[in-house]
Amino acid sequence: MKTRNPKRSTQSSRLAGNNRGMALLMVLVTVAILSAIVVDFAYQTRINVQIAANVRDRVKAHYLARSAMNLSRLVLHFQGQVDRFTGGVLKLYQIIPIESDLAKALTSGELGSAFGLTGVNLGDKRGFGDFDGSFFGEITDEYSKINVNALDSITSIAAPITAQILALIGNPRYQAMFEEEDADGQLNTPDKVVMAMHDWIDANTTIDTFNLDALVVDPFSQAVLFVPGTSNEDSLYDMLADPYKTKNDPFFSVDELYMIRGIGDDFMDEFRDKFTVYTDPALLLNLTSVNDPMMMLSLLCMQPENLPLCTEQGLPQLLEVLSLFFEFRNLMQMTTFMVPNKEAIQGFFNSMGPTFSPYFLKNLAPFSDTFSVKAVGQVGEVAVTIQAVLKNTASGQEILYWREM
Repeated sequence: MKTRNPKRSTQSSRLAGNNRGMALLMVLVTVAILSAIVVDFAYQTRINVQIAANVRDRVKAHYLARSAMNLSRLVLHFQGQVDRFTGGVLKLYQIIPIESDLAKALTSGELGSAFGLTGVNLGDKRGFGDFDGSFFGEITDEYSKINVNALDSITSIAAPITAQILALIGNPRYQAMFEEEDADGQLNTPDKVVMAMHDWIDANTTIDTFNLDALVVDPFSQAVLFVPGTSNEDSLYDMLADPYKTKNDPFFSVDELYMIRGIGDDFMDEFRDKFTVYTDPALLLNLTSVNDPMMMLSLLCMQPENLPLCTEQGLPQLLEVLSLFFEFRNLMQMTTFMVPNKEAIQGFFNSMGPTFSPYFLKNLAPFSDTFSVKAVGQVGEVAVTIQAVLKNTASGQEILYWREM
């Protein structure tokens, strides 16, 4: 009879226990790895679905923004037709809202039904009115802004433009902007900024001398405003960390103002929407299109006759007159759909105290043919913005600027 070796039995039991422990460990590791893979797969799937949804929504938003742009272009086309008969006092782009709710109401027949009209219900046609998201458009007359390229125009234009820019950026409310050093440790003043803007676009390579006294006395006197100096224009930018040279050519876009010494984000945040480069530099702005109190204030304060009203003592009275004017303008537009023409604006202010120089009125743009359009399409949380500058011409519309964001 054979006897069992107790040592061998103990070793076998221990080996079997080790194998069972190893198997359990492998199972746990496998489950952990598979769980991580499944979780990562589920996460990637959710991410891919969200990316696909965002791409889908962005495509929809893009075409909604294009719809807003096309509707804006249609309104501007009719604006050009109407201007021939009204002299530019009927601002269709300020009356007709560019928005998806109006488009849906028009195509569905709801608007016609509200007025008791019957017609074709485009809402029954596939592709009309039935869409996700929304769109809207904003149209701004570029002739309601200051063309900075006119700083290098003929004296009869350059001088009033310079005076208006100084009246605008030199307003006491912006004084703090010029009290701190810029990124290069330099202090700037409104006249230095205007001088730098002029030197950037003029043909010579020297820093001009600014005849500020003549400008203050009378910006319409035809006095020489910019006299060529001896210092090199590039010296304003040679000492920068990333030096560059002056352009000596007209501004191509408003964003190019960032290149000017003394102009930064704070300046552009305040004045970007008040400058343009797309209008005729041989003309001043269109007075009938000015719907910004600060712009109208700068126009009044550039007139030598109004200087007493632009002081600390006279400014409250002038601001009250401005408030009354815009109430008059808005009321007239609501009741007649027209804004006051140049003569009506002049008569209103003359009756209140401030005046416009005849030389200023003579050089105003007689009409507006250039407009900026901001078209936005939105689906869910995705928005697409298209910014464009359009010019009405005899042969159609010319696109001067186009950017999609």
